[in-house]
Amino acid sequence: MSFTNKDHEHPSRIVDRYLSRYNIEPNLGQNFLIDPSPIHTSIQASCDLGLNNDSHVLEIGPGPGVLSIELLRLGLKVTAIEISRDACDFLESEFNHEEFNLLNEDALSTQWPDDITHVVANIPYGISSPILERIQDHHQSSPLRGVSLLVQREFAHRMAMKSIPKDRGPLGIALWLDFECKIISDVPSSSFRPQPDVASSIVTLRPVSRIELQDVSRKLVRRISSWCFGRRRRKIRTSLRDLPRRLLKIGKWSSADWLQILDNLENEKGDLRGFMDKRPEELTPEQWTSICRIITR
Repeated sequence: MSFTNKDHEHPSRIVDRYLSRYNIEPNLGQNFLIDPSPIHTSIQASCDLGLNNDSHVLEIGPGPGVLSIELLRLGLKVTAIEISRDACDFLESEFNHEEFNLLNEDALSTQWPDDITHVVANIPYGISSPILERIQDHHQSSPLRGVSLLVQREFAHRMAMKSIPKDRGPLGIALWLDFECKIISDVPSSSFRPQPDVASSIVTLRPVSRIELQDVSRKLVRRISSWCFGRRRRKIRTSLRDLPRRLLKIGKWSSADWLQILDNLENEKGDLRGFMDKRPEELTPEQWTSICRIITR
């Protein structure tokens, strides 16, 4: 491993050099991490998810590389996807490492390596939701060992469904299908240049196998719950009776079939007794899964 910059150089100096070299004026859409503490916390959280010398890490949006360089110092194989040509030029000039693969691409559209084991990234807040969808899609075909992300704090709360019912929604339900989501620590605005108007948090995703998902369509759980949460003020009964034709196509149900399914749901007992009179945030992920199992059956 050979670096042209100084070992363990403070992140703020790297960011300063990047901004001055390209005469960049950062805006609210570009907030560069200048505090080493969140970087070390994120990496330690990844180590707790099995990160080791055999790992292949995907980093999304490395920017000037303050996280990349710390990952490489651990002897890890790193693939970084960066859409900015200036950032790629800077990374290529700053350090050279045989285990560093830099792609000047859009992380939402380019092909991800099949053998990545972890995702460790300070993801751009504006594309947090589609990045998470991409992570889940990749995990289904090529299982990951763990994910550590720096995201907006409010978004982190919705990922982990921290406060019920406020933070329970389609994002947390969808992530629950594949991962155990945990907020590791908060990151103040002062850790960035320029300082954003929002606080941030480091969140980990630990893969889990849910026995509740046996014989249940994950796609159906995501689509049905998203539809109902889109009508949060309505009772489940009202939202399900207004289900659009595009969702009926998932199970190839006719309108008559769906009316029969609704009748069956109305008569459910046990954990689901009376759920049709509730609103979406009142239901647990397990209950959404049970509902979809009944629908499929």
